[in-house]
Amino acid sequence: MTNHLKGLLIAFFGVLILTPDGILVKLANADSWTVLFWRGIFFAISILVILLISYRSRALNEIKGIGKEGLLIGCLTGLGGATFILAIHYTTLAKTLVIISASPLIVALVSFILLKEKPRLFTWLAMLIVFTGIYVVMSGDTSGLNLKGSLFALASVMTGGFSFTLLRKYKEVNMVPAMVINGLFITLVGLFFADSLALSSQAMTYIILSSILVAISFTLITIAPRFIPAPEVAIFFPMGTVIGTVLAWLILKEELSSNAIFGGVIVILTLFIHSIYSARQSNNQIS
Repeated sequence: MTNHLKGLLIAFFGVLILTPDGILVKLANADSWTVLFWRGIFFAISILVILLISYRSRALNEIKGIGKEGLLIGCLTGLGGATFILAIHYTTLAKTLVIISASPLIVALVSFILLKEKPRLFTWLAMLIVFTGIYVVMSGDTSGLNLKGSLFALASVMTGGFSFTLLRKYKEVNMVPAMVINGLFITLVGLFFADSLALSSQAMTYIILSSILVAISFTLITIAPRFIPAPEVAIFFPMGTVIGTVLAWLILKEELSSNAIFGGVIVILTLFIHSIYSARQSNNQIS
């Protein structure tokens, strides 16, 4: 097996494993702040297990080595994870996934602001189309709760844009150990706002399973760019949005408005085309 094929398979399974996450959180059907508390704990534990398997006795040193930059990145990604849970609590999972799928283009926009990296004209055009699609998705929000959920989703994708841009800036930071901070941050947020930390055994099972899946998925998606260019990894993210939306329809019986469907098609199709274009451009530069 070539390194390129290995990278494609790692990225594919990384995104595929992530798709049931939102479904499991929804099925837990529990207070979102309580979910955050337990999800943070089990996510941090899962990352620690992965670190111990990968680095053995050096795991603690890897965590210590993240420095202030790693702490910042961990807290930012934790904030993004917290707002994701709140988003799917207040609005549909499908709508949340469509909004968050814009993450690669948000990263390009934030990189332009923080790192002075100028996106290509094609990327600017894709941003304009995607933001239009997201506006169409949100324009169907007739209730305050739906709008609150969409705003949380926007907060999640914007926070993710800043955190991943900082990861590019501080390339020496090992991203995986920094996610222990992510889990602890989410736990503290849940602890501060939750009225009760009690969960039913069924809800706890869903949260534990979702936390483990996210940790495995995150690790695979982090490893994939070692074998293939980052734009090729990004190709699989629209696939994850489509699968997640279909699962939400089949399992949760979510009904989408015509605005959400139309806007979602615009966003996902644009992201897919942009990802393929970026991957080809990256391959041309390498060759």
